[in-house]
Formats: sequence, C-alpha cells, structure tokens
Amino acid sequence: MLRKLWLLCLTARALSIRIICCDIDGTLLNSAHTVSRRTASTVLRAAELCTFAACTGRGRAGALDALGSVGSSLRESRSPGVFLNGLIVYGRDGVQLRNLALDPDVVRNAAAFAAEHGVSLVGCCDERSLCETRDQWTQWLADASDPDPEPSGAWPEIASTQRINKLLLMADPEIVRRIRPLLSERLGDSATLTVSVASMLEVLPPGASKGQGVALLLEHLGIAPEDAMAIGDAENDLGMLRLVGTSVAMGNAPPEVRRAALHGTASNDDDGAALAIERHFLEPQGVRMEY
Repeated sequence: MLRKLWLLCLTARALSIRIICCDIDGTLLNSAHTVSRRTASTVLRAAELCTFAACTGRGRAGALDALGSVGSSLRESRSPGVFLNGLIVYGRDGVQLRNLALDPDVVRNAAAFAAEHGVSLVGCCDERSLCETRDQWTQWLADASDPDPEPSGAWPEIASTQRINKLLLMADPEIVRRIRPLLSERLGDSATLTVSVASMLEVLPPGASKGQGVALLLEHLGIAPEDAMAIGDAENDLGMLRLVGTSVAMGNAPPEVRRAALHGTASNDDDGAALAIERHFLEPQGVRMEY
C-alpha cells in the first residue's frame, strides 16, 4: 500500500512538471562533447510539451552552439535559459531578465592572484571571452564551442574598460583544488567561487549561482519550484537541484551532487539525461520514445 501511494505521488509530481531546467556539460553533452541522437530526440520531444531551459555555466551563444540541432531549435524558439551560472537569464520571447557583473576591483585582485600562481585567466563578457594571451586553456575553451578568448591587453586595463560577468581560472584539477581555498581567503565576501568542471575555478559576483538564476526564471514564468525538473552533474548545479520538485543527478556526478538530488540516472555517456526525461516526464504522460 505504501509503495502504491509513493508511486502515485511520483506520477502526480511528474504530471505537474511545467519546465525542465537542464545543465549542458557533463549532462546533455557526452565525453565527446556532442549530443547523442537519443538525447537530442528526447529533449526536442519534451520541448514540445513543456518549457525546456538550458541552465549552464556557458554563455548563451556557446551553449546553444555546443548543443547542435538542439541548440538550433532552442535558439529558433527563443527559449528561456540561465547562462554563466545564473549571471545572465533570458525569459520568455528571449527577453533578458538579468545581467550581473563583477566589481572591477575583484577582477584586478583575481587577475593578480592568477598571475602569482601561474594559472590561465579568462573573463566572460556577455557573449565574448577576453584574455591577456592565448594558451592551451584558451584553446580548450574554443575547441569546446565556447567563444574563442580574445587577447585584450593587460588585466588592469581590461578591468577598467570591460564589464566582466565572471572569471575562469584554468589549470590541472589538482592545481585548481589547491588554489581554491587561497583565492577564497583572498577575495572574501567580495565574490563567490564555484566549479563546473574540475579544471576550471569560476569567480562570480557575491551570492550569485545557477540556482539563483533558475529561481528568477521560475518567478518570471509563474512556475512554482515544485513544478520544475532539474538535471545536473556538478557543484554549480547544487542550488538548482535543491530548489526544484523533481531533481536528477547524472551518474557521472560526484557524491555531494548525487546526495542533493531526489533521483539518479545513468551517466552522460549512457544517455542519462534522456533516460531521466523519459522516466520522470514523458512516460507518465503516456509518451514513449522509439529509437
């Protein structure tokens, strides 16, 4: 009896889902940085029945480019989305709801820190990426369909002349783990740090997060958090996963992310996002995908 009631509750929650908020890297994209045929088909079918919002650490242009045919469909439909880990949010009909930037003093301080520790630094500036000089890490971003970082002079000058949404400090994962507490101590409450991928430490305006951006989007759309579904795989997805009524952690997610979600799924190399959307959204509505 208890199991039957539990299943009925899950079905009722699934039927109430009005929006799917989905991460990109490590979630929709597999290890080859592509969207599988099954995942693409499932996402496009779900987007016909509810709002589908890309919620990512990438900028909007890079995110949609990386998603291939799925991104083209989302761009054509002017789909809402949360970008740069909540710093830029687009609502219905492509209206921009938020565009937050770092204080120039924080940019200068973080840039000095990066130079002291010999790590690569890139600044995200709306749909552009800026750097002092190109290196293996700026090439890594370009190869991943993000905007190719533009050499733009010395960082003190960049901080004075450009509006930087967030900074990326990039190095081998063990170096990122080592410098994170040092940078946190240096910046204090003037910024928030998060990680999307192990080789990238992100500096955001204080208090900013992907979860905060999703909350703003849901308020704009008039959707209660319990009527939202979220899928993610990394630390920067925690706020989003904890906010919504149906949360799913990818099989490739670390333990802290899996603990934060109500449900789990397969990895990004095994169509985990597609399986989650099918199980928690499409199948309860009688929609079965065929491949």
